[in-house]
Amino acid sequence: MIPQWEQDIINSKIKKYVYVIDWLDQNENTIEEITVDVVEGSLNFDSKRNSRRSARMVLNNINGIYVPSANGKLWIDNRFKIKAGYEYDDGQYLLYNQGTYVLGNPTLTSLPAIREVEIEGLDKWTLLDGTIAGRLETKYQIDVGTRVDVVIKDLITTIAGENRYIIDECDTTLPYTITKEPGNTISDIILEICNIVSYIAYFDNNGVFRFRPYIKPEDYSIIPPSWYYTVSGLYLGSTRNFKWLDVKNKVKVIGDTLSDGTVVEAVSEQTTGDVGTSSIGERLKIVEDSNIWTVDLAQQRANYELQQSLRIAEEYSITLVPNFSHLPDDIINNTDESNGLSGNYVIQTINYNLSHDTEMTLGLWGISDE
Repeated sequence: MIPQWEQDIINSKIKKYVYVIDWLDQNENTIEEITVDVVEGSLNFDSKRNSRRSARMVLNNINGIYVPSANGKLWIDNRFKIKAGYEYDDGQYLLYNQGTYVLGNPTLTSLPAIREVEIEGLDKWTLLDGTIAGRLETKYQIDVGTRVDVVIKDLITTIAGENRYIIDECDTTLPYTITKEPGNTISDIILEICNIVSYIAYFDNNGVFRFRPYIKPEDYSIIPPSWYYTVSGLYLGSTRNFKWLDVKNKVKVIGDTLSDGTVVEAVSEQTTGDVGTSSIGERLKIVEDSNIWTVDLAQQRANYELQQSLRIAEEYSITLVPNFSHLPDDIINNTDESNGLSGNYVIQTINYNLSHDTEMTLGLWGISDE
C-alpha cells in the first residue's frame, strides 16, 4: 500500500506534474539530471510484452544542448531514466521511476521559430533481442542438467554485460542441451527457458533485469490492492470491451514424448464462474511444446496459459488524473457500478502524455474469486 503522506500528495488538487530526466552513459552512470521542459511526449507500458515500455519526447533545444555528440548526453548507446511525479509545498518533489531507456533515433528540427529534438526511448530488452544488441557472435551451448537460474545469470552478466539484476531461485535443471548458432539472440534463449519453467523475464521500472515465476491466480487473492478507486477523486471514467470470441476456459499442454513412448500432458480447466465450462461449455486451447518433459512443468504451463486466456475475456480501461505510483502488474480496487466494475484488477497497461494537463489510462484484467 502507498504510504498515506504520498496518497495525500497524489490526491491533492494543489500540485504540479514534474518530469525529470537522468541522462546516463552506457554504464548507466549519471551525466546530468534535469527537470524537463517537455514540448510533447508520451510513455507507454505493457506487462504482456517482454519489452515492456517505450518513450517519446520532444524537448526544447534553443541552446543546442541536445545536439548529438560523443561526449554529450545524446549519443549511440547512451541511456536515460525518466521520473514522473508531483511538485508540492513550494518546490518539494515526489518522484517515481518510470523506467531506464536506451536512446533510439533522435530527430533534430531547426526552423526560425523552432529548435527541438525528438527522442525515442527503447526498453532495455532491446539490448537482448537484437534490436540494438544481444546477438550471439559465436555458438553458445548450455549443457543438459544445468540449473536454470545459473544459466540466466550467466546470460545476463557474462554475455549481455548487465550488472543490475534480480534472478529468483529456480533449481530446475535443463532437460536437454540448448545450442544456439551465431546470429541468434540472448532473448531467444531466455524465452525458451521461460517457457520450460513458466517464469517471466523483463526489465522493471528501475532498469533492473527480473527473472521470476509468473504470478498465479491464487497469489492475487493474497496481494493487497495498492489503491482504491471509486467514481470520485482521481477517477474520471471507464470502458469495458467484451472479447467473447477469444475466451478459452480449458487448456491442454502436450509436451515431450519420453523414451518409453509416454506423452507428457496436462490440463487446466476453469469449471466454475461465468465463463467456466459448466456455464458456457468447453472452449479448448491446445499448446504443444516439446521442451516440456515433466507433468509438473506441463501443469504449470497449462495453468499459466489458462490464466492468460481468461484475461482476454474482457478488457477494462479506466481514465485517471495521473497516479505515477502505479506499476505494471500492480493490483488496484475499482468500483464503478454504472459500468459493472467492482473488485480487484491487475494493471496490464499504462499510458499517458508528458504534459502538465495530462490524463492516465490503465488497461486492467479482472481477478476472479473462483
